[in-house]
Amino acid sequence: MNAMQHMAEYASRNQLALQHCAACNTVQYPPRELCCTCLADQLQWRASDAEGGEVLAGTLLHHSHEHAFRDTLPLRVGLVRLDPGPTVVCFLTAGCDAGTPVRVTARNDAAGRPVLTAMPSANPPVEDPPRAATATPSR
Repeated sequence: MNAMQHMAEYASRNQLALQHCAACNTVQYPPRELCCTCLADQLQWRASDAEGGEVLAGTLLHHSHEHAFRDTLPLRVGLVRLDPGPTVVCFLTAGCDAGTPVRVTARNDAAGRPVLTAMPSANPPVEDPPRAATATPSR
């Protein structure tokens, strides 16, 4: 099973899984076969319901070539530095501006790919994350 399949397996249980290197203690994302710091293959998965972090930057997308997103535009996406260290790209709910402390969660989209969503950690919004989070943008 490759690294993305492992992450998708955890996301199917609404858990965010990050790789931790047993050799140098680096936490990495996205998942890889080797540690991004020391190239060791001693990677362990650690899962949680959510990880804390801080929004570094966000943007509003008004156009997408992906059909799954077209009905939900505009979409808010951004960069979040997770407390364990790595920076992730994820969907942003209302109230997630640069500097906002957030909780990042994971779930799978309709195609079974893991999708990350950030919401403010203090007073999370009542509305659901963006509906387009059911698909992953094309690369």
